Amino acid sequence: MEPGEEDEGDSGPFSVALKPSACKASQEIAALREESGEIVTYESEREAARILIDNVDCPGLQFQAVAPNDPAEVDAYLVKLRDPEPSPTERGPPEDGWTFNMRAQQVGALAEALFHAYGWNPPPIVDYAAKDLGLDPEEFRVRVNPAPESVGQFEFSGGDGMWIPDFEFVVHRRTDDHPFGYGGPVLKRYIAEVKHGSTNFERNQRTQMTQLAQDGGPDLDVLIIRVNLEGAPQTYDLTIRSVADGLQ
Repeated sequence: MEPGEEDEGDSGPFSVALKPSACKASQEIAALREESGEIVTYESEREAARILIDNVDCPGLQFQAVAPNDPAEVDAYLVKLRDPEPSPTERGPPEDGWTFNMRAQQVGALAEALFHAYGWNPPPIVDYAAKDLGLDPEEFRVRVNPAPESVGQFEFSGGDGMWIPDFEFVVHRRTDDHPFGYGGPVLKRYIAEVKHGSTNFERNQRTQMTQLAQDGGPDLDVLIIRVNLEGAPQTYDLTIRSVADGLQ
């Protein structure tokens, strides 16, 4: 290859989304995002790698493939890989404490736990319902159903896909017969999907959420709840002890 000549697959503009993990790890990347926005474009992938990875003093930066259902028109994400965890044989005794990286499944579960923690009246839904219905929060109670019915049918059964919502929130009016709202008349039902950060929807979710929102009637609404967990710890510490060794 002659000097200055690019590989055939390396020609053309190359756009990169600067993700929060890269910005947290590198002040230089954070400053670039502040100045130029989340998406930056270079003449080629090689040029982008030289500027964003090779010339930045931050080990672990790398390009990551774009999610197939991401509507953003970019060629790659710039992310920071987490430091690898020790293998089980390299760890010390569990009673001395271990540290683990937060994984995507745990972050997603943490977002849902903000609502699982309540049987009634999760604060975000109470505030949303009050604004949506034009009522004072003291006029109703919200029941949390953490296992709502699925929507749609599996494709192999002849359907157009299935969506399993994360929550159903049922708004009950307080009345003289039901002063605390338990069992009071239902004012509205919210069927909700909880996502953390910019996590995308699966095709089946999009199809069924849209259909249910259209067909559900005035007393039902479909909610998309996005929880920003950027401030959550990236690792967690724990100890494990046997009760047989004594309570401490």
